[in-house]
Amino acid sequence: MTLDGKLIINGKRVETPHKKDSLNPATLEPVGKISLASSRDCHSAVRVAKEAFPGWKILPVSARQKIFRNAKEILLQKDEEAARLITVEKGSPYPESYSSEVFASLGALDYYARKLKRLLRPHPVKHTVSLFLNKKSSFRFDPLGPTMIISPWNFPFLIAMYDVLSALSAGNTVILRPSSSTPFTGLMVGEILTEAGLPPGVLNIINCKIPQAEEMICHPDIQSVMFTGSVSTGKRIMELASRNLTNLALELGGKDPMVVCTDADVERAAQGAVWAGFMNCGQSCGSIERVYVAKEIAEEFTQRVVDFVKKIKVGNPIDPGIEMGPMATLSQLKTVKEHIRDAQEKGAKILYGGKNNTGLPGYFINPTVLSEVDHTMKIMTEETFGPTLPIMTFSDPEEAISLANDSSLGLTASVWTRSKKRASWMAERIETGTITINDHMFSFIEPAAIWGGIKQTGMGRSHGPFGLQELVNIKFVSFDFLKKKKQLWWFPYDSGLMPLLKKSAILFHHSLIRKRLKALLSLTPFLKRIKEGSSLINFIKSVSHYFRK
Repeated sequence: MTLDGKLIINGKRVETPHKKDSLNPATLEPVGKISLASSRDCHSAVRVAKEAFPGWKILPVSARQKIFRNAKEILLQKDEEAARLITVEKGSPYPESYSSEVFASLGALDYYARKLKRLLRPHPVKHTVSLFLNKKSSFRFDPLGPTMIISPWNFPFLIAMYDVLSALSAGNTVILRPSSSTPFTGLMVGEILTEAGLPPGVLNIINCKIPQAEEMICHPDIQSVMFTGSVSTGKRIMELASRNLTNLALELGGKDPMVVCTDADVERAAQGAVWAGFMNCGQSCGSIERVYVAKEIAEEFTQRVVDFVKKIKVGNPIDPGIEMGPMATLSQLKTVKEHIRDAQEKGAKILYGGKNNTGLPGYFINPTVLSEVDHTMKIMTEETFGPTLPIMTFSDPEEAISLANDSSLGLTASVWTRSKKRASWMAERIETGTITINDHMFSFIEPAAIWGGIKQTGMGRSHGPFGLQELVNIKFVSFDFLKKKKQLWWFPYDSGLMPLLKKSAILFHHSLIRKRLKALLSLTPFLKRIKEGSSLINFIKSVSHYFRK
């Protein structure tokens, strides 16, 4: 990859006079200079996406699949280069950048390359109204048009790749606006897919400031907006999109609970809490942000957590053996420190961490474990999005459910227990988009799963078949080639219509069979009218169907 920072518009690299530095969050040294799009550049990107849409939406699914297979091969060749770029621009350890972003993106490319025909296949409709049995109907999935994707910095390669693949798979063209903190990583997604054979204009990468991004959201030719980020920004996007009633898919964060029951495997639960709380420096919408552990095992569980956390190696993420790097941005580091300070002032105890002892100049803070926390503290109620693990005890399962649901967000949750019955009971009651048992946060990597939540976590879903349905027009299509001049329910509304309708209602819907039989026999005078507006065979089929119910 060439770190020239140029935009991608209509398949060409575009340099602009306005530039911005992208910084390595570990060293605070520049990664490179990025071109920033003007309003004119943004309008150009929307225009070429609109122009490319008619050709892309009718391109055979097999041709799209071939492009995705090509992209997978290209990424496989550039895997280490991609992982290194993610590491220096975002700050995650090199092995983590590879596993959680590069390896996972290979899985996404493979999924859409293999499954796309099945995912977009029309779904036949089996009619239940007797009058419509001669019709052949189906649900079809048509693309909506140019789609704007605003991707975040916490998984700048994976989320951008997933969302772009979803939109392209559905037949839409795309304008991707990467995070201003990780612009080069977003450009690499565009370079790989362009090299794989995407036609010009189908995918455009636009690094720009907020005013230009808002102009594109409000553009009447943008048909969908996909956004991953904060609740406040999501609400702003929703407000802008309302001006054109633009289709939206919003994933706005989580305050994800972990519930550890009395019968949990303490060793597994402790290791799971440490990984899901501190991987990616805790900067995941699906990270464990609050732990609720049964009082009976709380002391043992907490001690094992602290033991594991002490072993995490913090430092420059490009160095061998490092397991946690810096926060990606200074503003997010400030939020984490504020949440820790607020918790301490309200009585929480820091069992480990809370400081930066790396000696490095970047946005570092050690993984932090807290106890004696409660829901008066920001660290238990607001999204921290950093390497903190607050642990709170509960007395009984009902209290655990109440605590887990005491949040304005509802993205993911996990329950840790050896009991299938208890796991099912809790899974039914915890209010969230995804719940996993004895594991946490793996589902984002699974292309066939969904991603999204309830409450202020946002609206819509991404990934897999349900994610595609957020980006298409679900069209009902029905064919009727019965050689009849009219339908039974058409004009004229003469004196014979109501008796026919009344007897038919009894025939098809009365609870007593004898009443149905009587109604059927009473239809004999209406056979001519029935034959004029319907197929007699279909009518007989419908009658037999209702008698079998």
